[in-house]
Amino acid sequence: MIGGIENVSSYEAQQAASGVPDASSELGQDAFLKLLVAQMKHQDPLNPQANEEFIAQLAQFTSLEQLMGVNSSLNDLYAATTSMNNASMTQLLGRDVTAFSDVVPYDGEGAQEIYWNAPAECDRMSVTITDADGKMVARQEFDHMNSGEGSWTWDGTDVHGVQVPEGQYNVTITAFDSNGQPLEVRSLIKGMVNEMSYKTGSPVPYVDGVEITIGEILRVEVVEDEGGTSS
Repeated sequence: MIGGIENVSSYEAQQAASGVPDASSELGQDAFLKLLVAQMKHQDPLNPQANEEFIAQLAQFTSLEQLMGVNSSLNDLYAATTSMNNASMTQLLGRDVTAFSDVVPYDGEGAQEIYWNAPAECDRMSVTITDADGKMVARQEFDHMNSGEGSWTWDGTDVHGVQVPEGQYNVTITAFDSNGQPLEVRSLIKGMVNEMSYKTGSPVPYVDGVEITIGEILRVEVVEDEGGTSS
């Protein structure tokens, strides 16, 4: 007479031969129940499975079922939270924001303000603007700049005084303190959120056509309506 464990192995071999996926790779609810039934059906009548072993296997099945239920609930909760976050982010549309960004948009006409945020007072600082090919377009040197936010008005011309075309330009800032130690001065972008993309599954706002991330936003401007109420 064949024992319970041997019969379960025989059952698994038969399932594999019939083209059924191997239960050991991902033991689901149905597969667990089939194995349990097969073990009971083919057990040795002269040496039946002990009650304790049977109860232990039932407990494993119950735990598996509960875990699958919890997993399903967590997936539903994640989907609901993601949907709420995506919906709430649409409130940024049409709002003026200040965010960290190494890219500045230029409309091809007039001057463009270049913003930054310095963590401490700078003894020396330089702002370099490059085009999409990495070619330097403009550069400005500064001495003794205060900490906090600052700006420089770029006239929109290159190093030869020629007006540059419309496009997105990169901003690189190099700064040092009075001891000659480098400071991390980050460039900023200020403008209106005019687009919200969900192509990656998460909301990605655009400021005047420049992609930014939610975590890089420093401020959302408060707008007052005609009644003087802030929104």
